[in-house]
Amino acid sequence: MPLKLVKRKGSDHFYLRGTVRGQAVFETTGTDDAQAAEAIRIKREGGLLERSIFGAGATVTFSEAAASYLEAGGEARFLGKFDKTKGKWTLLIGHFQNTSLSSIGQAEIDAAAYKLYPTAKAATRRRQAYAPILAVLHHAARKKWCAAPLIDLPKVKKPETRYSTVERLNKLLPHLSPKMRRLVLFLTYTGVRISEALRLDWERDVDLSRRTATARRTKNSKPRTVHLPDPVLIALAEVPEVERKGQVFKWKARHAVYGPLRRACKEAGVDYLPTHQQGRHTFAAWLRIHAKRDLVGLKADGGWDSIQSVMRYEHLVPGETAVAVQQLPSVQNTSSPVTTLRKKKVRRTA
Repeated sequence: MPLKLVKRKGSDHFYLRGTVRGQAVFETTGTDDAQAAEAIRIKREGGLLERSIFGAGATVTFSEAAASYLEAGGEARFLGKFDKTKGKWTLLIGHFQNTSLSSIGQAEIDAAAYKLYPTAKAATRRRQAYAPILAVLHHAARKKWCAAPLIDLPKVKKPETRYSTVERLNKLLPHLSPKMRRLVLFLTYTGVRISEALRLDWERDVDLSRRTATARRTKNSKPRTVHLPDPVLIALAEVPEVERKGQVFKWKARHAVYGPLRRACKEAGVDYLPTHQQGRHTFAAWLRIHAKRDLVGLKADGGWDSIQSVMRYEHLVPGETAVAVQQLPSVQNTSSPVTTLRKKKVRRTA
């Protein structure tokens, strides 16, 4: 039975109802305009017919795949959202819309990245265009809607791993407000991300008697409990008990931290380090340099998902074999008999 336009009681919108090659349909067109609804009916019926003949892989659109990806818990930040005032989708979903997955390749992705972010650096296009597109395509590939994507990403120069020295931090601390001082010390000594720190709740997440804090909503969705060393414990204990309610670090958003921190760095005469470098990078660097942690231990300490994530800190200390090499047997630091013979031989031939 082909699709027909019907009306539901209590709704002005037209609905599609019917069966196309065994697939039952009952869904809204989202419009009360008869002409627009008829166009939607024709397109939907044609799509279902084509899909039943050639398979989903030939007809699934980017917007359909993106919707499925988001329903499965995918990251929505750079894919786009529906703009009610303009009545259309933004960013990548708005760009590709009903483009079939089979039509999206290297050229199409490159064009989308440059169109959406014409003045952005390669790292930004890679993060905000290529990564979300590939996430959707990989999701679709697992659903067997398309082949696994083989896409070249923009080459990005790896940034220098910047972190604070102890001397720099000692210069900075006197120029921080008590509120900012607590946050900077917490980030530095726990490696908790700024967004995770701003979600901490005094009653639920902090236990000063046990010297612990628990970040429950983390980047990889794995809760992480951290130890509070003396500098952090002392700073948090200075907060009056009557104020230990609700949010531990009372900023509405991470962006509100950047300005005061930048000004304090300028007053102290030290280089400005954003919160991620002052916190997570410094935490990892200090563990490597001062606590001699190996990469496996560092991965566990900071809650990283893989060894690859902490490889950027490998160069901060000699390789893990340094101690082992010192245990190797010593030899006399003299010329070997072979060397002596070679020298004599050379003299004789001369």
